[in-house]
Amino acid sequence: MKNIIVILIVLSIFSLISCAQSKDIEINGKTQTIIPYGWANEQAVKNDSVVYQICKGNIIWCIIGFETVIIPVALTGWSMYEPVRSINQK
Repeated sequence: MKNIIVILIVLSIFSLISCAQSKDIEINGKTQTIIPYGWANEQAVKNDSVVYQICKGNIIWCIIGFETVIIPVALTGWSMYEPVRSINQK
């Protein structure tokens, strides 16, 4: 029983670890904090004025934790794509 509790705690900590970071980006003269998004929150979070890239660190964590199912779902669902820059910037 003690081992199961420890495993659940470790898995919950790993499921909260994300390599994707929020970023302050200037859009139309205003600085906005843009947060990462995934397939679960794309409609609510994705900003069409921002260029996003796939977070490689989350891919690595998904591969490491693929047996748990929880880690890949959490990482790809809410923080798969991280903001890079505004579409107008080069």
